[in-house]
Amino acid sequence: MILLAVVMLFCFISYLGLMANFDNQREVEYRRYSREVASLIKNTSQNLYQLAEMIPFLDGMKNALLINDGESISKVFDPHWALLQFHNGVEFVQFYNPRNQLNASWDSLEAQIGGNMLLSAWVSHVNQSEKPINPLLCRENCIQYIIAPLLVEGKKAGVVVMGISLADMFLAFKRIAGSDIGLLIKGQNNLLLPNDADYLRWNIHVSALTNKEKNLEILKKTSYLHPDLSVLNNGTQIRWNDQYLQIKLFPLDSYEPDKAHLIVITDVTAAVNNIYDSIWKIALIGLLGLIFSEILLFLIFTRLLAKLKDVVFVLPLLANGQFEKFRLSLASNDRLQRFRDEVDTLSEAAVSLSLQLEKLEQEVSTRTKMLIEQKNELSKERDFVENLLDTAQAIVLTQNVEGKIMSLNAYGEMLTRYTESELRGRSFLSILIPEYESQDLLMRFKEIHSGQRMQLRHEAITHCKDGTTRHVAWLHSHLSQQSADDPSILSVGLDVTEYKRVEGHLAWLADHDPLTNLYNRRRFSDELEQVLSRAERYRHPGALLFFDLDRFKYINDISGHQAGDTLLKMVASMLTQTIRADDITGRLGGDEFAIILPEINASGAIEVAKKVLDQLGQAQLTINNRTHKISASIGIALFPEHGANIHDLLAAADLAMYQAKAMGRNAWYLFSDKDRSRERIHTLVYWKEKIEYSHLHDNFMLYLQPIMHVKTKEILHYEVLLRMQDKDGSVLSPGEFIPAAEHTGLIHAIDHMVLRKAIAQVAKIYQAGFKVSFSINLSAHAFNDPELLPILKEELASQKMDPACVMFEITETAALEDLPGARGLMIEIKELGCGFVLDDFGVGFSSFYYLRELPVDVVKIDGSFIRNLSESSDDLILVNALCSVARGFGKKITAEFVESAEILSLIEKMDIDYAQGYYIGKPAPANEFFLK
Repeated sequence: MILLAVVMLFCFISYLGLMANFDNQREVEYRRYSREVASLIKNTSQNLYQLAEMIPFLDGMKNALLINDGESISKVFDPHWALLQFHNGVEFVQFYNPRNQLNASWDSLEAQIGGNMLLSAWVSHVNQSEKPINPLLCRENCIQYIIAPLLVEGKKAGVVVMGISLADMFLAFKRIAGSDIGLLIKGQNNLLLPNDADYLRWNIHVSALTNKEKNLEILKKTSYLHPDLSVLNNGTQIRWNDQYLQIKLFPLDSYEPDKAHLIVITDVTAAVNNIYDSIWKIALIGLLGLIFSEILLFLIFTRLLAKLKDVVFVLPLLANGQFEKFRLSLASNDRLQRFRDEVDTLSEAAVSLSLQLEKLEQEVSTRTKMLIEQKNELSKERDFVENLLDTAQAIVLTQNVEGKIMSLNAYGEMLTRYTESELRGRSFLSILIPEYESQDLLMRFKEIHSGQRMQLRHEAITHCKDGTTRHVAWLHSHLSQQSADDPSILSVGLDVTEYKRVEGHLAWLADHDPLTNLYNRRRFSDELEQVLSRAERYRHPGALLFFDLDRFKYINDISGHQAGDTLLKMVASMLTQTIRADDITGRLGGDEFAIILPEINASGAIEVAKKVLDQLGQAQLTINNRTHKISASIGIALFPEHGANIHDLLAAADLAMYQAKAMGRNAWYLFSDKDRSRERIHTLVYWKEKIEYSHLHDNFMLYLQPIMHVKTKEILHYEVLLRMQDKDGSVLSPGEFIPAAEHTGLIHAIDHMVLRKAIAQVAKIYQAGFKVSFSINLSAHAFNDPELLPILKEELASQKMDPACVMFEITETAALEDLPGARGLMIEIKELGCGFVLDDFGVGFSSFYYLRELPVDVVKIDGSFIRNLSESSDDLILVNALCSVARGFGKKITAEFVESAEILSLIEKMDIDYAQGYYIGKPAPANEFFLK
């Protein structure tokens, strides 16, 4: 055995020496590879720079650069682009003027210019410093950039940007080094898909690779053998199809550190086989020597060891635990011996030893089973607790009796940026909550430590290692201690930072119009009520200016909603700059604005109105080569002269505004009592006659607007919309005649008519074989109508309709007037099998309250939040919050005003269920959808 060990040791030492020599050779090769790669990249950069320096000397290029005209540059440079592209491998060329504006650009079909913001920053830097830079940017592939200043006759003429792929560099490396090389690029935000052919388990994309079909399989095998990519930094060796391959990872000095790596695959089969052959030769020679030595020793000691043979042959039984068989074998051997000697004494001692070992083995086996069972139970408990602490989305830490931190879970490390070792032994209050109220909080913590208090809840600003702060809700619980080293307090912290931020934003939205940042109607009414109260108490006069924008609908229709929104923002900004500091401005809806002027008389209010008209008249809006002038019609009402309460004062100002419009627009009008009844009655009578005429001649029409299921892209639901056809054939929207119907008491008749016509229309569509569902709008007065429910039952029965295909849309305003009555009626209608949609969700601050109190099935997020979703990060955050709350209540979600593919893509990512808007389909008669 000793000789065999010597032979094996000699072979092992020889193997280590050969492998050390092999590793040294590989290190030399790696350093050579690194120098070759650096040299190739440097040559590529220098070639680009030389090309950039040649550009001003091309024929006609100096004049084109001096006049800084993109068309001139294009004409001069076009003949040279093909040569640069095919001879020099240039992927793209861009010319920028000294103001960092793009004049001209060329690129190949395969070029992908990534990092536009980075490129803009680089161009700006070179324009300022007049020094070239040559960053290497790696995204989907690696592009070597050169951003160089252009100097013509000593004058700065802008910047040229050129980029070239590293593909030629890879081919040159393979020719020089004889090894395969590839480019690995880390994925962004885990966007790589496992089913991507070039995807590796390291979350890495193979951008380029020589002998790709073979080497990609090699890299995939390597990623399974070595899940940690850092192992390849020192090089690793794998076996592939009877070949030995050395794989080495080289960091690439790109603009984004640790983004891209080069990987070199070298076939070292010959060298490894040589090592193995040498070891086998050494082992064979040693083995032959060993055999010769064994034979010689056998001949010498055969006679001396003859009597030990029997004992030696049965000793393995003792080692294997076959104690009874061991004793029987020794006993049979003893019977064959005639004389006793030392070997017999050895046999007796072996038998005694076997009895003791057998007894000891039984005891060890029993105790081992007990220990294994206890260990398994403890391991299960430990793994459960560790997994629970590390997977919980909350900070979990323990404190000792002195308030010092003992342990911290993984989520706590991630949130606070502290590691557990950094916080261990440090005071919880001083390190994480330095602004605590010392005496009060210390006393409460002492009560927990002593067991006088079992739990303590509080919220605090928690400081992280990187200087940021998080709002955390803490729950501290008392723990029973077995020893002084055991934890005394278990502290669990829930991060509520985002909740607090969204809560503040929702509170702000409750009082403000999100488009103009002015007070909304609710907050403006509160402010007006307070001003009226102070005016009555101190007998100070004041005025209310109420106005809307002239021809606003025309601007919206001609230039689009975006132009209308821009116009409203301009008006809001002008009003803020025009009025006094104590004046209050609000947007009451649409294009309606109002201004409260406290402590002012009639002449002062008129002067303010003139000033507003003058400011608006000086502004203009240009959209799509159309210029729109801004004007308004302002109604002025004085308080308390024209009204001592909000309703009367707004009504007076409203009538005065219509008088201003009648005067020719872009005018102001001071309300007088003689205008009140005459103008109001004239308007109501006018619309009453139109409504009664439409009832008599059946001029009310129902339009349908499709609502698409976002995930399946199917349209199986439609909203029923009311329209009135005027005598001249024009179609009027509900906003024009519903207010008059509400004031004249005709709204109930309209509700009944819509209900009957809608259910009849739905039944007709069902009979045609279309299985879809519909939403019918109810007015705010429907909940006070005792006839509504009987009519609904009668129509459903007569038309033999399934109630499940009919839903009713209500707004928060409709439910606000009589919440208990609304809830009761909704429950009765739902018992019939119909559903409910809560429209304009999110507009009011009490939306969540209605969501909880009203039995609705679907919420429809108000279009004011959806319309600008692709441009407003605030709207994006708010819609996400509204969706989270609605899903928490188990409601389906519909987004209205979906007017572009970009908005549809955004709401699809938010898991919104349904989409409605002009991009999905415009309102139209039913026959355009079903009965063609």
